[in-house]
Amino acid sequence: MEHAIDRLQRIAVKLYLDPRSAPAPRACIEIFHRWIQQGAVPGLLIDVADYTHLTGGPRVVLVAHEGNYALDDADGRLGLVYTRKQPLDGPLADRLAAAAGALIAAAGRLERDTADLPGGTASFLGNEIAVVANDRLAAPRSDDADSALGEALAVFGVHLFGDAAVEVRPLADSDRLGFAVATSRPAALADLSSRLG
Repeated sequence: MEHAIDRLQRIAVKLYLDPRSAPAPRACIEIFHRWIQQGAVPGLLIDVADYTHLTGGPRVVLVAHEGNYALDDADGRLGLVYTRKQPLDGPLADRLAAAAGALIAAAGRLERDTADLPGGTASFLGNEIAVVANDRLAAPRSDDADSALGEALAVFGVHLFGDAAVEVRPLADSDRLGFAVATSRPAALADLSSRLG
């Protein structure tokens, strides 16, 4: 029997930066503008929005047709978020993999493009991904939806992190339907990407 979660299209995924190497959000404005010029990440890239004067949310947003990329500290931890806006075909597992694949590709590009910044390169921890159902109409917060998404993400976590033990835990923000999928063993972005391929 199909669950409402199975129809979820708007998915946000986040990879966390190592706080010892996180770039200043302002430095990413120019990088994101270059990405538009170069078509550096998947999607039709449109514009860059600067919210660096704010905290506790997206700091710099690369607006794209299919989904937005953002340097974000909404949960008190700086990371890169990909928020899928346009629908994708296939089962939820495929849509999760597609969103995570776009995010991991952008994170790898950010690591390379920040290598020459003062203060060092951006480096992603590679052992945790946050996943949020970004559509309260299709996936309202409920015990049933929590359970269904948690089960789907446990399977996704095994796929993403390989043979490492995976923990799925609710996000601290109880207003949103979402989970952190984590493992104790860090992984390189290239390894994560290869498992999604």
